[in-house]
Amino acid sequence: METFLDPHPEFIPVAGRDHLVYVLGLLVVATALLACRGWVREHATLVRRVLLGVMAAQQLTLYGFYAATGWIWADSLPLHISRVSAVLVLVYLATGSRRVMDVLFFFGLWAWASFSYPQNVQPATNILGVSFWVNHVLTLLMPFFAVITTSWRPTVRALWRAYGWFLPYVALAVAANALTGGNYFYQRDQPVLPMVPQPWYLLLSLLATLALFWLGYAVARLVLRRLDSRR
Repeated sequence: METFLDPHPEFIPVAGRDHLVYVLGLLVVATALLACRGWVREHATLVRRVLLGVMAAQQLTLYGFYAATGWIWADSLPLHISRVSAVLVLVYLATGSRRVMDVLFFFGLWAWASFSYPQNVQPATNILGVSFWVNHVLTLLMPFFAVITTSWRPTVRALWRAYGWFLPYVALAVAANALTGGNYFYQRDQPVLPMVPQPWYLLLSLLATLALFWLGYAVARLVLRRLDSRR
């Protein structure tokens, strides 16, 4: 129990045991979602309500734990992009808004990066590690849920709308970093290319995000086109 509630556990290594546990857990849930997609489609309202409860519990647990163990402005704000995506998941599950899903899909592409190359992530035996896993699994699989239960598809117009929302998010994250000494959107402790100084690293981050959005859109459209052709 001490390990589970430790507010400052050691971070997991990339490709370590805990990382593999997280990946395996994602694959299990993804396989179940796809294998049971007919049932999920028929019971979409029920599934949406259950997932809304799960994500709400994750958010309450995360910020409640921070408040109970010592709120740190440099790390506890909902300004990491994965936390922004979690809020979008909540709003989508509560409303079913296609516009919210448009932004969530593209913002959530960064969750693939953080899930594949975890930075400052707690182990699976820690409450914050469990929170990380729940957050990312729901963020990553929510577009699949939308495709299965609705006619939602990513579009170029949605891509630019999402990027239009991404720019003020980055501005807010950078401002929060300056005020709190935080590392929101990894602009202070750079996980890749640490030798690149600011503001060039920020510019590269903006360009990389745009490239990621286009790559995610292209892959999604290719996969969906093949799936639609088999129906």
